[in-house]
Amino acid sequence: MKIASATLLPLAASAACALVLTGCITHESTVVRDTERTKVEFENDAAARTFYEALSKAPCKDRRNESTTKYEIPILFEHRRHVVTGSNTAFNRAVELCDANKDGRITEQEARIFAEHGSQ
Repeated sequence: MKIASATLLPLAASAACALVLTGCITHESTVVRDTERTKVEFENDAAARTFYEALSKAPCKDRRNESTTKYEIPILFEHRRHVVTGSNTAFNRAVELCDANKDGRITEQEARIFAEHGSQ
C-alpha cells in the first residue's frame, strides 16, 4: 500500500497542477467598419454650417450599430469579435436625407429643411 500511495501522490499533484495552470486561450478584437465618406458640396458657408449643426444635434439612435460574436470552448478557448460601424455611415445617411435632388450639392434651403425635419 505504501508504494501505491507514494506513486499516486506525485501523480495526483501533477494532475492538479495541470488543471490549475492550464490557461484559456482568449482572443478579443474590435473591428470598426466604416464606409467611404460621400463627397458633397455646399452652396455656401451657411448651408454647410446649418447641415453640420443639425447633424451634431441629431439623436444617436441610428448612428451606430454594434454586434458582438462570441465562440467558446470552456477552459480551452474563447474568441470575441465586436463590430462597430464608423461615423461615416451616419454622415452618408444624413447627406442622403438632406440632398433632396441627389445632385451632390446641398443648398441652403435643403440644409434648413434637413435641420427642421430630416435630422429627427
